[in-house]
Amino acid sequence: QLLICPVITCLLLEQTNNTLISVPVPVIAACIGLMFMIVMLLTSSQGETPFYFKAVYTLLGFLMSILWIYTIANEIVSLLSAFGHMFMINGAILGLTVLSWANSVGDLVSDVAMAKQGYPQMAVSACIGGPCLNMLLGIGLASTIAILKHGRPLELKLSGSLIISSAFLMFTICGHLVAVPLMKFRIRKWYGYYVFALYACFLVIALLNVTHVFEINGS
Repeated sequence: QLLICPVITCLLLEQTNNTLISVPVPVIAACIGLMFMIVMLLTSSQGETPFYFKAVYTLLGFLMSILWIYTIANEIVSLLSAFGHMFMINGAILGLTVLSWANSVGDLVSDVAMAKQGYPQMAVSACIGGPCLNMLLGIGLASTIAILKHGRPLELKLSGSLIISSAFLMFTICGHLVAVPLMKFRIRKWYGYYVFALYACFLVIALLNVTHVFEINGS
């Protein structure tokens, strides 16, 4: 794995045709992996792992996991785009419905399970921490990779869908900041119904904007 993972990283990041100091990038990656492998063999014994194993290789495993998630996400987006072209469905509609639901169903199941087991604070923290991770680390890492790949800054176009999404997100966050302390941090059932209704309103308005029933123009 130590030998293959750097080479796979080059393949996933489409760096196979690039060179560094007149040396192909995959060759450099293979040499780095070989160096890690030799160090691992020399500092390990049959019954004991080296002292740096947990820190270093946990970090490397985490980075490889992110890379695989990034690659799979790209393939899913490409697959949805292909289905959109085949069935003449707007890509924004797929993103607002199928892709967003598929991206969130895992969090939904795990958060509901934690709440039912008597850990509501953990469930609420996960609901807030998950989107924060997606927005900060997910967008930041993907943007960094794209900038390194293309060699130029990303151009972000402010579309109507983005304006609607951002407005509903800010409204929801501000509502939580006001309503939850007023309820003395005890979430009521009616508040859950209110949040569901708010999401339904967002989905209807966003779909109407995408289908040009009415339009909010961006920049």
